[in-house]
Amino acid sequence: MTTALETDAATSGTRYILGTAGHIDHGKTSLIRALTGTNPDRLPEEKKRGMTIELGFAELSIDEVRFGVVDVPGHERFVRTMVAGATGIDVALLVVAADDSVMPQTIEHVEILHLLGITNAVVAITKIDTVDETMVELVTEDVREFLSGTPLADSPICPVSSITGAGLDALRGQLEAATEKISRGQTCNPFRMAIDRVFTIQGRGTVVTGSVLRGQVQSGDSLEVFPGGATCRVRDLQAHGSSTEQLARGERAAINLSGIDRGQIERGSELATPGYLQPSPMLDVRLDCLSSSPRPLKSTTKVRLELGTAEVAVRVVLYGDSSLQPGASGYAQLRSGTPIASVHGQRFIIRDETASRTIGGGVVVRPVARRRRREANEQLASLQKLETGSPIDRVEQVLEGYRFERPTELQLCGQAGVEVDELSGLMGELVSSKRLGSVAGSEVTATPGAVEEVSRRLVRWLERHHRSHPELPGRPFDAVVGWIERVTGHRAIAKPLLDQLVAKKTVKDFGKFICAPSFAPELSKADEKLLTEMIAEIKGGAFQPPTLDTVKIGTQADKKRVLRLATLAVAMGELVVIAPKMYLHAEMEAYLRSKVAALVAESGGAAVSEVRVALGSSRKFVVPFLEYLDRVGFTRRDGDRRVLAD
Repeated sequence: MTTALETDAATSGTRYILGTAGHIDHGKTSLIRALTGTNPDRLPEEKKRGMTIELGFAELSIDEVRFGVVDVPGHERFVRTMVAGATGIDVALLVVAADDSVMPQTIEHVEILHLLGITNAVVAITKIDTVDETMVELVTEDVREFLSGTPLADSPICPVSSITGAGLDALRGQLEAATEKISRGQTCNPFRMAIDRVFTIQGRGTVVTGSVLRGQVQSGDSLEVFPGGATCRVRDLQAHGSSTEQLARGERAAINLSGIDRGQIERGSELATPGYLQPSPMLDVRLDCLSSSPRPLKSTTKVRLELGTAEVAVRVVLYGDSSLQPGASGYAQLRSGTPIASVHGQRFIIRDETASRTIGGGVVVRPVARRRRREANEQLASLQKLETGSPIDRVEQVLEGYRFERPTELQLCGQAGVEVDELSGLMGELVSSKRLGSVAGSEVTATPGAVEEVSRRLVRWLERHHRSHPELPGRPFDAVVGWIERVTGHRAIAKPLLDQLVAKKTVKDFGKFICAPSFAPELSKADEKLLTEMIAEIKGGAFQPPTLDTVKIGTQADKKRVLRLATLAVAMGELVVIAPKMYLHAEMEAYLRSKVAALVAESGGAAVSEVRVALGSSRKFVVPFLEYLDRVGFTRRDGDRRVLAD
């Protein structure tokens, strides 16, 4: 696989990513050409205009150190491309022209480096051959003053000339020294790479390039494309024109893929170990508003999110405040109409809706977020644990977000910012400290916070019902069990969890109904009298009870009032619903069960006629009685007889 992207070079030595930054026409591309012998401008238009439009690439070798160089455009119209190029860089090469000094894109690029968490930089003062020594000193001092108070304040400054070669050896020395500050973390799998170029080669198919952000990749590996989810296989790997069997964190990669079409992948897509990333349309983030922003950032503002090599339109929804002042920081949720692939701790920037000005940036704290349900203080506490908490705190918060489901190890790794080999110990510690446990004695595990959230939602759901239907004692037991099943996604834990909540007095059982703990049915003295009379009349009717249409209190109350009283009687355990408008006293219902059971035991089954004689009733009542017993699972029909259900 031969590409115009990479140049032939030795592949030995430690590899890092070097990215340029700086204003247009300050000589970034010329400097890279002078350092490497490679012109990173690839496009004819770039060479004709002398202006970098797209990302350019080269390789710089300094003794045993190998830099994959990413040259970014300096024009304000191509800031998105600059951010894409800055993704994954280990050392920034900030370029300032001696004949121009600090300019608008110098400032914006430094702000972007800061927002992306890039603090390791070397400054090159270029074009020193065009000015005198005094001007070089003045510009150097100007740069020092500009960088003071920023994370790049202590960066070494090297005056150079790409024409004469003056200062280039000193610059190479400073770049090599900068690698001593780099930690080679996240070289173990899972693998991840943000894609900054996609093209096809005749006879080879789809090729993608990018900086390896973490992990390793080998020829033959299966990978997944995010956010689309298409799968593919690595056919061949190259680093700067040389084929290799493996690439790792900190290297520029060109990957020839099989099993995927050019149209299924684009700049902004990501390649990763299958199952590692879980794209989400909502991200919870710590957001910083630049002090240079001309106005506060208001909640619900539409902005452009620059994340990795992707640009996505999102809406900023602030937590707690209606706006974020310039220079301030706060938590926010970024909402998009399309899924976004990210991991915990990933840096990003935001620009205004037209992508003409950088507003701020920050760090992803919850890559898979949901619309807010918790109280504000609880939500903020959760986000703070995700941002600044220990690994076990972060894993606990991710598990709590999944409620009663269990993410895979790879998903936990990406969303909690931990390594896969740490998870076993962290999960064991969560269980031993009772921060993760079985739900109501089942095999389903969850955090106490997840159970508490279901409890709070259940109480609120019941309270809304009470406000809408004050005449009713609550919701039927089975309806509440069904609600818990839908919310948790597990049938096995629904009834045991409800029983547990009743035992803890989180909710109250009221006969066959469940109500909020603060609820108690209120009856006037007149209603209490009518209720007592109705219960006595239905009990007195034995196995030929009056229906709600014929009960005597119907002459003193309307149908709605009679139904409410009957429902309360059921909730109190005094009456049992046999059929619409037909009720049986609880003592008679128990006698009905015992009599049918006795008939079955005597003759192996009970016919309608036999039950009618035994109860001294009529077919009009006995048929609904037996259908009720079938419905509640006490009996089942076997031909024209009833037998006890298994």
